[in-house]
This record gives sequence, structure tokens and C-alpha cells, in this order.
Amino acid sequence: MSETSYLTDPRVMETVLRRLDELESREAITGLMVDYMAATDAKEDKGIKVARLFTEDGSWESVGPHGNPGWAATGHEALIKKFDRNVARMPFSAHFVTNPSIDLDGDVARGRFMYFQACTYRGDQPLWIAGSYDNDFRRVDGKWLISYMRVHNFFTTPFDQGWVKVPHMDTP
Repeated sequence: MSETSYLTDPRVMETVLRRLDELESREAITGLMVDYMAATDAKEDKGIKVARLFTEDGSWESVGPHGNPGWAATGHEALIKKFDRNVARMPFSAHFVTNPSIDLDGDVARGRFMYFQACTYRGDQPLWIAGSYDNDFRRVDGKWLISYMRVHNFFTTPFDQGWVKVPHMDTP
């Protein structure tokens, strides 16, 4: 088979297009998580910026032994309210996302990520926060969005004491 006929073989093109879609989807989902981090650090319109990254029925949930079940939110209005309350609670935050692992299945995906956050709690308490995300994603009208975010907090600790001395402090 000549190179020209190989490149025009429909089976080859189908495989190439599928692989290209997978690569573009992984990059889009990773970029979506980077956008989420930037939105959570926004000084203005935090809730709106976060909510637009979720599907209309999207959910955010805090899970695990250091989770806050009362902070769950489903739908854009609830997400806006949840994240807008964080402006006063944490006037400074810098989120970082790493270690993407993404499984794709057509227009749905599951992604796992690690996160680290430096922040100021209630105006005068510097904190370190770290954990992981276990998220469901859905492609809507060609755009990847978060449909279900599960946040698993490993520690929330005062900057000057560290996670060994204070593995978790509540931040209502």
C-alpha cells in the first residue's frame, strides 16, 4: 500500500480522527480545570466565573474525612451562591492543579487531579490546603464542562504549624 493510499484509507482516517478528538478532549479538560482554579481565585464575580464552567445541572461536593457535606451545591444558582460566599471567607487564594488522569468515553469523561492552595482565611490566617478532585465531565455543544466535582480535602492547616501538627482545621 502506498503512503498516499494509506492516508486516504477510511479506517486509518477514522482512527486518526478518534485519536485527535481524544487528545483535544484531554487538553480541553485539563484547560477547564486550570480555568476553574483561576475562577476560584477571582476577586470579582467568582460565583459566575465558576458556575459557567459547570453543566446546568452540575454539582460540587466536598467528600472524605475532612469534607464539608453542607457545602454541596447543584445548579448554577447554588454554585454562584456557594462561591460568592468565599470572597469574604478567603480574600486571597492561589490554587494550583496537577497530575491529570483523564478517562474518555465519547462525550463524557472522568478526571482525577491533585490540588494545592495557599490562602488567607478570614483576613489574617494564612493556610495551606491540599487535596484531590474526582470529577465527571460532559461535552455540551462541543464544549467540555464539569458535571460533577468531588473535592477530597487532605489537609487544611495553618501556614506556621503545618499538616503534621494540625492535620485539619475547620474553616466555616
